[in-house]
Amino acid sequence: MALKPDVSAFGVSDSNSEATVPEEGGVDGVCGDDMSAKAGEGPEPADFCGKTITHNNDLDTTDMLPTSLSPTHYDIHLHPNIESGHVVGSVAIDAMLNERVERIVLHAKTIDIQSVTVYLQSAVVASVGPEAISYDAELETAVIELPSAVGGVADVPECAQLIIAFTGMVSDGMYGLYYSKCRDRSGEMSRMLVTQFQAKCARMVFPCWDEPATKAEFTLSLTVPTSFTALSNMPVAHTADHGALKTVYFERSPRMSTYLLAIVAGELDYIEAVSCSGPHTSSGERQPIVCRIYTPPADIDKVQFSLDTAVRVLERLVDMFDYAYPLPKLDLVAVPELEAGGMENWGLVLFRTVRLFITKQTSLWIRQKAVYVIAHELSHQWFGNLVTMAWWDDLWLNEGFATWIGIYMTDQLYPEWRRWDHFVIEDRQAALSADSLRSSHPIQVTIKGSADIDQVFDSITYYKGCSLIRMLSAHLGIDVFMAGVRAYLAKHAYSTATTSDLWQALE
Repeated sequence: MALKPDVSAFGVSDSNSEATVPEEGGVDGVCGDDMSAKAGEGPEPADFCGKTITHNNDLDTTDMLPTSLSPTHYDIHLHPNIESGHVVGSVAIDAMLNERVERIVLHAKTIDIQSVTVYLQSAVVASVGPEAISYDAELETAVIELPSAVGGVADVPECAQLIIAFTGMVSDGMYGLYYSKCRDRSGEMSRMLVTQFQAKCARMVFPCWDEPATKAEFTLSLTVPTSFTALSNMPVAHTADHGALKTVYFERSPRMSTYLLAIVAGELDYIEAVSCSGPHTSSGERQPIVCRIYTPPADIDKVQFSLDTAVRVLERLVDMFDYAYPLPKLDLVAVPELEAGGMENWGLVLFRTVRLFITKQTSLWIRQKAVYVIAHELSHQWFGNLVTMAWWDDLWLNEGFATWIGIYMTDQLYPEWRRWDHFVIEDRQAALSADSLRSSHPIQVTIKGSADIDQVFDSITYYKGCSLIRMLSAHLGIDVFMAGVRAYLAKHAYSTATTSDLWQALE
């Protein structure tokens, strides 16, 4: 029987007070990376990644999308022009139409929808052009006005499909679809295409329901120069050559949130190893999972330590969770320009180069950070990807757990580093300092609108959340605690969960 904590005792929300958060696009790497650096710089950890925002607890949750349509599958094609940055795309969205509708509302930001065709039961019921589409810049949505109402005649959900053609641009920031500078095989400066969709940037690349609970399967194809290696969450299914270009088709993904979809394309090399982390075979052994690290060609000799670490961590996580790694492959990519230290896209995990490039000359401190960040991001393949928070107010379920597991795993691999001592002295103190300010908030904080999402990526969510989990694991004992965690993962796999679901699993 687990004690049910009073979460409100772990923080005080304060209306209209200030807190600081990282820039849009996700912050996983700040744990043990940017945030570790911040923790030792002074007594004001609320200066989080240099961006100050205002808490506003009076917002109304009016920007969540209507539930009249529930997407089940996206078939996306993207053709970015590497020189101009112009993107031509299309998406076929399979969805359940739950009620009669006169308009369709979905997320779209910095993209222009050219046409929409709506099918019901394989028959065309509506077709509109740009004149029927309006955009709400504040809510980051597109509203598609239909010529007449469709669906819902018998109050029974119907199978619908939306075929949408659109155009967009490569982003000039490190979010959405953007360029990262790198060096090609000749040593000349070049660019690689990268995506960063957390927390709400998938909508910048294709029209979608860009909310974590609205999970769907994804099939992706990408047209790029023939010299590029193209990567996504799933393995390549096949490739079609078109002279100087090629279209790479990827296998269909399991159900996942839009913010976990990812693309990398550029001139890349890789090294690989095999991890026994897949489902059990008939003989009782685990199926092999190929793990690769991709880097710009000149840097491939710097990632052997990180690859070895990733394999060791992955196998230990599978044993720890008693749950096989859910995808057929795992790629880690060194990205020269990445806003966070790491991003846990399912099956395609991105890292700043400094977090993967480890040589004999690398300091022990940087080596420790590398092990921690790799463990943190790989733990997300279960906590965050397999089981996702239902809404951003439960982000601590993702990040508090990933922080705890990252430190726990680092301590298991290298006990002589005394990583928990470092956590207590540095990271927990950062959270306590932030928690002493009027800008503090509970680890489970109400997010009333998407404009508030970024504010919860902070030391309270990461380090205070980790402290709570550490306390629970010590109180229950690691065996009892992990039994509850395994039950939580098994029950909510490929779905979403809330804090209450975790307490139920631990009781």
